[in-house]
Amino acid sequence: GTTSAFPVAVGPVGFTRSMHPQGDVAGARAANALGIPFCQSSMSGHTIEEVCGVSNSFCYQLYPLGGRQGGEQMIARAQAAGASTLVVTMDTVVPGNRERDLRYGAALPVRVNRSTMTSMARYVITKPTWFTHAARDRFRFPLANTRGMTRDGRILREEEALMYWIVEPPTWNDLRWMREQWKGNLVVKGLVSADDARRALDAGVDGIIVSNHGGRQLDQTPSSLRALRDIAPIASPHVEVLVDGGIRRGSDVVIALCLGARAALLGRAWVYGLAAGGESGVTRVLEIIRNDIIRTMQLLGVRSVDELGPDLLDEQRR
Repeated sequence: GTTSAFPVAVGPVGFTRSMHPQGDVAGARAANALGIPFCQSSMSGHTIEEVCGVSNSFCYQLYPLGGRQGGEQMIARAQAAGASTLVVTMDTVVPGNRERDLRYGAALPVRVNRSTMTSMARYVITKPTWFTHAARDRFRFPLANTRGMTRDGRILREEEALMYWIVEPPTWNDLRWMREQWKGNLVVKGLVSADDARRALDAGVDGIIVSNHGGRQLDQTPSSLRALRDIAPIASPHVEVLVDGGIRRGSDVVIALCLGARAALLGRAWVYGLAAGGESGVTRVLEIIRNDIIRTMQLLGVRSVDELGPDLLDEQRR
């Protein structure tokens, strides 16, 4: 139901404020200027209202921080702020075993104290620009949308909101309840199997995002493009099908469209631009992706995305 200037959306990434103080606000502004949708993570360092206010095509990605009660409050806020689409991530019933995070001693919520400063000093010392920006932002890396969140009438701390999210992860029954509550488009994210795609269709979703969470949840899961090949024939006749995970170039987007996706979401790519240059860095990344999509299509000899299909893919590589 949304017009996009090219078949890309800026996908949800958590804690972008730790990469640059502008965080999701910069991402939303860059996406808006280029005419593509922006999806904010529940783990954002900026509020729903701050980010929705600078986006003409705003989606909100839901982790039910605070459990079912907290999820209800976040849904109500996103609805009131004017979000057109609710994206429910279903592949994080528990956090993955992220060994690099364990090695760095990273933990949620992010706290700047003597321990973290000591462990990260050797990385920060070579990044004076980042340090300066973070210092001006007073080293604030909050879960902004948990502020004021309540459970049983009591204000929750960030740590408690995270705990209840893990204790009460969303189920298929919760997804059906959300379908009843949410007035806009409902999209489920994190599916890599045809069976789960059928379940999502049965729950009445408007869209599916095929995703292996950037390979960060479970080793040996199929790539998103491989999963897309199985899911698109089942789902795309009925709902919008998008994909994320491993999209680094415009040619990756074109491959995804050939396999049946309507569009692709960017994750790491746009936050690399954010870390390098704030809003202008995000803009530059999106321009590179857009131009590479156009160039790839020109080299394939197609005039519009409607002409992209599986016949353009090498059969041995599919």
